[in-house]
Amino acid sequence: MSRLWRDRLLVSLAPGSVALLRIAGGLRPRVIAKHAVDCDPAFGAEPWQGAIAALAEATGPLRGERLDATVVLSNHFVRYATVKTDAALTDREEQLALARFHFARIYGERAKGWDVRLGAGARGEQRVASAVDAGLIPAIGACFPRQGKARLVSVQPYLMSAFNQWRGAMAKEDGWLMLVEPQRVCLALVAARQWASVQTLRGEYPGAEDWAELLDRQQLRAGTEPASRSAHVHAPAGGKAVPGEAHGWKLLGLTLPPLAGFAPLEDARYAMALTAQ
Repeated sequence: MSRLWRDRLLVSLAPGSVALLRIAGGLRPRVIAKHAVDCDPAFGAEPWQGAIAALAEATGPLRGERLDATVVLSNHFVRYATVKTDAALTDREEQLALARFHFARIYGERAKGWDVRLGAGARGEQRVASAVDAGLIPAIGACFPRQGKARLVSVQPYLMSAFNQWRGAMAKEDGWLMLVEPQRVCLALVAARQWASVQTLRGEYPGAEDWAELLDRQQLRAGTEPASRSAHVHAPAGGKAVPGEAHGWKLLGLTLPPLAGFAPLEDARYAMALTAQ
C-alpha cells in the first residue's frame, strides 16, 4: 500500500554541527532516524561552508526518498534588526527596501551582499528582519536538487522557528526570549505583543548567573520597564533544567512537545531542528 504522508526531514545547521531528524508522518508522528555530524567552522572562506559540506554528505543518500525538508539556521549565521514599518508602505518590495536600509545603516557596505527577509506583521508595527549571506540559501538548496524526491520546503532562522514554536507562552506577558547555543546567545524582547529589541552576542553563557547578568545589561540597553524581568530560555546543550529565578529574574524553561523517539536529555543536539514549524 502506498504511503499517504511524506516523511519530514528536520535539519539544524550550525558552525560546528549539523543534525538531521527524520519524522514519519501520520496521526502519530515519531522520529524514525537521527543523524548528527560535527563539522569544521574554519572550512572554506565563509563560516557556513563547513556545515554545508557536512549537509551535502548527509543528504546525499536521502535524495531518492520522499521527504519534505526544513532547515533551521543557527543564530551564528543570521543577523537581525527590528524595523518599524511605515503604514503607508503597501508594497512588499518597498517594505524590504526599508529593511535593507536598516541593515546597511547598522553594518555598512557588507550588508549589500546579504539576503534580507522581513517577518510577518501588520503595517506600522515593529517587525523583525533577518539577513544571511547571499550564498547560503542557494547552497542549502543545492543539497536538495530538483531531480531528487527529497525537496526543500523551508529555511528558517532559529529565532523565528523558536518564537513560532513557543508563541503561546510568549504571549502571556512581556518578556525576553533567550536562545543559548555554543559560543552564541540570542536575546529578543517582546513588549506589547511587538518586537522591541533583538540582539545576538558571541561568547559562552553556560548558566543562570550568566543569563541574569546578560539580561541586566540588555534591559538597560533596551530601556524597558522592570515589569519585563522575565525570560523564556531555551538552552538544550547545557543538559540542565532552567532554574525558576536568578538575581531577580524569572527564568522560564522552554521545552519541546513530547515526540516518540526523541529524548530531550540524550538528544539535546537535535532540539534546534525540532523547533521547526
